[in-house]
Amino acid sequence: MSLRATPFHARAVEANRLNAWENRGGYTLAQHYGSLAEEVLAARFGAVLADLSWQWRATFSGDAIEAFVARAFTRNGAALEPGLSLEVLWLNDAGGVRGRGHLVRLARDRFLLVSPQEDRDWLFSAAALYGVHCSEQSAAGMLTLIGPTARKILSVAGIEAEPPPCGLVHLTWRGLDITVSRLGLGYELWCDEDSGLIVWDRLMAAGRPFALLPAGQAALETITCESGLLYPAGDFAPSRDGFEAEPTPQRLGLCRLMDRAHAFNGKAGFLAAGRDTVLSGLLLGVETAVPPQTLNHCGMPIGKILSCRYSPSLQGMIGFAILSGSWPSGDIEAGSVRCRIVDLPFLPIGLSPDTSQSAAPGGRDGTGGRPRLT
Repeated sequence: MSLRATPFHARAVEANRLNAWENRGGYTLAQHYGSLAEEVLAARFGAVLADLSWQWRATFSGDAIEAFVARAFTRNGAALEPGLSLEVLWLNDAGGVRGRGHLVRLARDRFLLVSPQEDRDWLFSAAALYGVHCSEQSAAGMLTLIGPTARKILSVAGIEAEPPPCGLVHLTWRGLDITVSRLGLGYELWCDEDSGLIVWDRLMAAGRPFALLPAGQAALETITCESGLLYPAGDFAPSRDGFEAEPTPQRLGLCRLMDRAHAFNGKAGFLAAGRDTVLSGLLLGVETAVPPQTLNHCGMPIGKILSCRYSPSLQGMIGFAILSGSWPSGDIEAGSVRCRIVDLPFLPIGLSPDTSQSAAPGGRDGTGGRPRLT
């Protein structure tokens, strides 16, 4: 497989002095720019700029588009106003989760899906049954600006437009046609392939007084985990079989992304999969990652670890856990490792002192309570 360069690759090469690269979605991307810890902490106290051009973006259009999106996704986007989005799952025929992403309404007859993992064959084949036209935005660039000073940086750069949470706006920015959205932890800026370096340079120049740092994909994953967001590929393996009923939304604690009032694909399998579970955070008393395994309390199984990673912000291992019932008090065990259950998010990301945090994307995965870290 040949690797592609994003529209911002030339600037990433200049900043990536340790030559730390990784492949994601068929693109070559910076894993980090020297210090993962510095990049993660910068998102908490200042701002970071990261490349999201690798994310899969597919457009769907046609006269039957509303019927298609109602059937294909677990929440019905037909009621959306143009410029707004819903976070959705899509399931296979047996109710297994194939993907997670944002469904954005661009116009009356046109929708955009943004997801960290492509599922071209499945969704494009389903769209063809409705006569819906499909295409991919493979050449467009997308940057994310995350942190409490993100809004100030945009203002200094001359971008005053403020999209609503889970929304986007199109504008002309000093001669460039761009889109600004709030689908994730901060702001996303979308541009065409030829404008990538100009957009990067303008944002970095505006962010210089605020100590803006470029962030690699490793930092972006860690920030996402600390913010309590569970994503396919990174935190769980999505189903790639048409009739494999795993993982179910229940087993991932993602039932809040299910609209039981409409007939989405895989609904019968979802309803037959059992009761809902709770997605929670986990603090682990070790310094190395623990593989997915059963959680026990007083010798009884109470749930399962999905994934974990090191958090520079909390200076310890954190992870996602699925619980089958109410939270027990005190420590629990994963094999010989002692753990503690906490609310999600571990640490929320603020956009700015005067801007409410966008639900990232679409809201918290957990209970919405304050972190319980002691």
